Amino acid sequence: MKKKFDNYLDEGPLEIRDCFFGGRTGPLKLFHEAKEGEKISYYDVTSLYPFTNFITNYPIGHPIVHNLNEEVNWTTSTDNKYQLALLKVFVIPPKTIDIPILPVKLDEERLLFPLCAKCAKMYPNGGRNEEYNCQHSDRQRGWVSTCTSIELNAALDEGYIVTKIYRVLEYQQSDNELFRPYMREFLAHKIHASGFDEKIKGNREEEEKFVKECWEMFEMKIEREKMIPNKGKRAIAKLAVNNLWGRFSLRNQGFTQTHITDDLAELGEYIHNNSIEVAAIEELNSETLMIRYSKKKEWIEEHDSSNVVISLWTTSAARLHLLRLMQKVVRTPGCSLLYTDTDSLIFAHPENNNPLELGPHLGDLTDEYPQHNILEYCSGGAKQYGLKLRRKNGSGENEYVLKVRGMTLNYDVMNNQNLRYETFKNTVIDYVKNGDLDPIFVIYPNFLRPSVVNSSVTSQPFHKMYKPFVGKGIIRPSDFSVLNFGYVSQ
Repeated sequence: MKKKFDNYLDEGPLEIRDCFFGGRTGPLKLFHEAKEGEKISYYDVTSLYPFTNFITNYPIGHPIVHNLNEEVNWTTSTDNKYQLALLKVFVIPPKTIDIPILPVKLDEERLLFPLCAKCAKMYPNGGRNEEYNCQHSDRQRGWVSTCTSIELNAALDEGYIVTKIYRVLEYQQSDNELFRPYMREFLAHKIHASGFDEKIKGNREEEEKFVKECWEMFEMKIEREKMIPNKGKRAIAKLAVNNLWGRFSLRNQGFTQTHITDDLAELGEYIHNNSIEVAAIEELNSETLMIRYSKKKEWIEEHDSSNVVISLWTTSAARLHLLRLMQKVVRTPGCSLLYTDTDSLIFAHPENNNPLELGPHLGDLTDEYPQHNILEYCSGGAKQYGLKLRRKNGSGENEYVLKVRGMTLNYDVMNNQNLRYETFKNTVIDYVKNGDLDPIFVIYPNFLRPSVVNSSVTSQPFHKMYKPFVGKGIIRPSDFSVLNFGYVSQ
């Protein structure tokens, strides 16, 4: 039965949220040491989502629904006549490509960019294989993709093929000014509250140039006398620009609500209310009860600003922006991509040949460690990486950066419990060479646990464990590379 469902192609209605994916996160290589004449750089896109909101042409109005179920043979973006749409198609990726383009979630957890759906399903936890080479047919490599027209067109121009089109939501209208007035207003507040960058501060000519460029590029009016650093104002302005796109896709289902009552009649109303599902009834004292409940899906009302298409179009356009940066890196001789996050990338390149340029403006790249040389990079999977650095002036000892999602790396954890850069690196290297290994256990002795029932907050030990996990590709141990699912040797 499971095999049958794994091979089942969903030809049903287009679910808009099936098109809603996050950013591209994960390592392309697990360890890299900068060689003589080589440099490792860590660049971040300045305000990626606000930049996307500013430059993107958004679909607006009500879409036309097309129920097609037609066999097609699209090989270039010109074959797609739906240029502003959400599409549900069967897509076959190319056998070889430097950076895969179309995202897919083949299970609940992993956002993948595979070249073979069959391989991705065969390796739900990733794998290690020096000789890995996909042998599957085109039909097995493909999948049903729900995607935006802009991302599908980019994929078609890089070798993807669409063989069947099921459903389309086609938009007739668009607006490239949708969020620009809002962004200009709050980005100006953010820039004013940030002050001039230290590199140009005090240089009248450079300051005037920056103000002029803000107007020429974004029609954003920056006033020199307002360029006064203010962390509070900056934080508020940053929240305003960064949170806008997500307001349109806030979930309003699956959340547990709590109601406290001492009225038995009110308790009865909750128990017999067909629109909710009561999860628990707890006694707080002899007279008071706490009811925990959630609304049933069919009774949930959308909130006033709900428009998930705006959010998914934003993330789609943002992925394409990062994709173009990744392509610049891998298509430049001597350069290699090491790690990507939603709005940043770590890459190695010759000292005299950097394919990416830095800049001070919205959407430009900034150097995360401008005062340092990155000597080593190491990653144990998505959202877990470490860097070994040294200051460019050559003074002092080596410095280290370690980030592990879900773990607070405080002094006690790093120094007394041995989860620091060197042990992290050794663990990753052992994992690459030998496969599964014993985890590193970490104890947080004073973890706070609130209790609504007891009206208390207690402090108690909390245990976590760390071990590398690379579930988005196949590790090739000889060079620490993470191969795409569907990799074919050339």
